[in-house]
Amino acid sequence: MKEIVCTIITKDYGHYALAIHDSLVTYNANIHFGVFVSNGSLPNEIEQKLQSRKNVIICYDNFFNDELSQALKEKYIITNHDAYRWGMKPLFLKVLLHQGYDRAFYIDSDIYFFNDYSFLFEELKKYKILLSPHWRSSFPGIDDYNFKLNFLEGIYNGGFVGASQGGQEALTYWAELCLFNCEVDYANGFYVDQKYLDLLPTRFEDVGHIKHKGCNVANWNIVDCQRVLQEDQNVLINNTEKIVFIHFTNSLFKGIYLWKNDTLLEPYAKRYCDELLKYSDVNIIDKFFEKGKYIAARKENKTEASTEKPFFVKLIKKIKRL
Repeated sequence: MKEIVCTIITKDYGHYALAIHDSLVTYNANIHFGVFVSNGSLPNEIEQKLQSRKNVIICYDNFFNDELSQALKEKYIITNHDAYRWGMKPLFLKVLLHQGYDRAFYIDSDIYFFNDYSFLFEELKKYKILLSPHWRSSFPGIDDYNFKLNFLEGIYNGGFVGASQGGQEALTYWAELCLFNCEVDYANGFYVDQKYLDLLPTRFEDVGHIKHKGCNVANWNIVDCQRVLQEDQNVLINNTEKIVFIHFTNSLFKGIYLWKNDTLLEPYAKRYCDELLKYSDVNIIDKFFEKGKYIAARKENKTEASTEKPFFVKLIKKIKRL
């Protein structure tokens, strides 16, 4: 029974892969770990450190030889490299399943584990695809911004997706949709690779979602996944569930250091920063104050988004003319 966790990075993010692996082996010394480097080669020192570790595979372009991978590469690798990485998530999972892994999880490179995650593989035994809800605000009266993003950016987060044998058809479908369109275009219902995940439970059998709210903790789920400080200084989600893994997006750092609405996660951010500093001289907290706090959320790409007005916009304009 073979299981693997994988991630996709650019060549300057090797230290993130090393930190992920450190967090994984803390709870399972024999876990397999796959890294796809999407834009060239890792620095020699980083590559050697990864290769020296048990059950780690490093993959480059030649790992993929199917037509869909090549089509994604031709369409996106130069003009929109982010879209190439996003579109390759399902195909990376698919190749790993083809190579004999029974279950595989894709995780974004800015994820770090703080507790045992073995139950996730047990959960994946029940499903062909396992998705991770954002758990954004359920009520507009409490947090209308994140409530609206449920409908604009998707119910599920594309940064953590599991697949088991039998899930290949759904993975292919997801990749084909990414090839069709992988941009931010709210007006026409597109949000990169992520919004397509909403379709999977209705198009395929055995698609489930993670119910443990200590998974994929991020600033976007601060309302539905409340942080409660315990006497031992650990944080429980909704006072019941341990933090399994945190998604260290830029908005999480904003919540901790800028908006000050997520300060209970500051010790976790400092620990994550220290882990990365083992393999890089870049302090991500200092970097946030230098650049990150000025970075806005991902917006629509006006040069790529469709110029065709959605039906309801045209209808309203027509009514106003009348």
